[in-house]
Amino acid sequence: MQDTTDEKEFKDFVDVEIAEDKMKVYLVVNQPDDEQLEPLRSEDICSIIDEAGVKSSVNQNVIEEILEKKSWGKRFVVSEGQQLIPGEDAHLVFYFPTEKSLKPKLKSDGHVDYKEVSVVHSVEKDKPLVRKIPAQSGTPGADVFGNEVPTENVKDIGISAGIGTYKDPEDDSLVRAAMDGVVFYNPRIHNLEVHELYLIPESVDYSTGNVQVQSSVSVKGDVKPGFTVETPNNIEIKGVVEHATILCGGALKVHAGITGDGERPVTVGGDVHAGYVYNQSIESGGSVYVSREIRNATIQSVDEVAVLGHNGAIQGGKITAANTISAPFIGNENNIATVVEVGVNPMVKDELFDKQTEKTRVEEELDDIRQRAKMIVENSKQGVENIRLVALKTEWQEASKQYETVKKEVALLEAAYYDATDPAVCVRKTVYPGTLVKIKHASYKVREEISNVTFKLADGEVVLVK
Repeated sequence: MQDTTDEKEFKDFVDVEIAEDKMKVYLVVNQPDDEQLEPLRSEDICSIIDEAGVKSSVNQNVIEEILEKKSWGKRFVVSEGQQLIPGEDAHLVFYFPTEKSLKPKLKSDGHVDYKEVSVVHSVEKDKPLVRKIPAQSGTPGADVFGNEVPTENVKDIGISAGIGTYKDPEDDSLVRAAMDGVVFYNPRIHNLEVHELYLIPESVDYSTGNVQVQSSVSVKGDVKPGFTVETPNNIEIKGVVEHATILCGGALKVHAGITGDGERPVTVGGDVHAGYVYNQSIESGGSVYVSREIRNATIQSVDEVAVLGHNGAIQGGKITAANTISAPFIGNENNIATVVEVGVNPMVKDELFDKQTEKTRVEEELDDIRQRAKMIVENSKQGVENIRLVALKTEWQEASKQYETVKKEVALLEAAYYDATDPAVCVRKTVYPGTLVKIKHASYKVREEISNVTFKLADGEVVLVK
């Protein structure tokens, strides 16, 4: 056994380092002075590591190999904490296509992976619809000092068995269809329902009248001018929608296309799939996917608008999307005025405009109070308190309080309106003069033909990325 002086001298040649996350212990043994010290021993080094407070097991084989090979000045891992085993969040396994799976994918080479899809998904009675895989808790770890490294809390997820569904009596994690019908899934609240399908074997016209039902709707023909189809669920139309009103809480698929004059609304809660859109106004709570052409239309989407066909185009009108607008061609050779706008949430626009109008009104009211108070002061006798000033003071306080409230509301709505992280306009072939690209507050007027370009926002300005 060595004396205390020798032990202190040994420490001068041994460095013990603890990793920042406290999960590893590093050892550096510097070349000892043979004239001053006896040969280093592994137990001496282990004692130094122990004095550093390390509780995890030390790999003595590494230490012995360092001493045997005289690997002086090199850094080795001699002890490690116990790594935690992360848990798994609960998740759902679906036995039918969900709305998310219907979104076509734009490949990096500009081609679109787009399959013919149907927004109406038929299911049979007692068939499984979804299974919940429960969350799996993780196993805590421990750092080199023996302190517990806790796992993150796993997230649970609930699935609501709504109308037309039931939970399997022998397996509470499985939801089945209670009837033959059409399945509807709301991913925001994880609600599952099955409705009877309202099938129209021909067109919506004078033979059917307006269609207002609670179930999903399938129209084998067209929706004729002047008629309405309204449902909180999905609609699929094999033909065309012509100068008609569509009010749809779910997804809308029109195999042929949509045409109109903008006077009759097409309002959709989910995604829109159509062959073409001509001279029509569409509001979508999801994305809008058009196979061939958007012409002289007004479209508002909270996600993206994409023209998918190889020679598809956006010509004329105004297209607004929160995240992305993409098409092979935008505008045309005749310089048709076309506006494409991204980076804004169009569903917040009207509410923001109303609040901004209210803010302006209150500002004008405050200015009017200020002017009236100034006139009273100028016309009052010195030292005489004017009762009208007291009343104006109360009026000013109330208006000021109202102004602060509406100012905060405007700020919140503006944040929601411009809440897009990386908005872009993608042109896979050509964008023509006459096109105005707007991204949040910035805009770019196209003055010459540009090919294969993406418009993005950088430092508050619209930039072109090839």
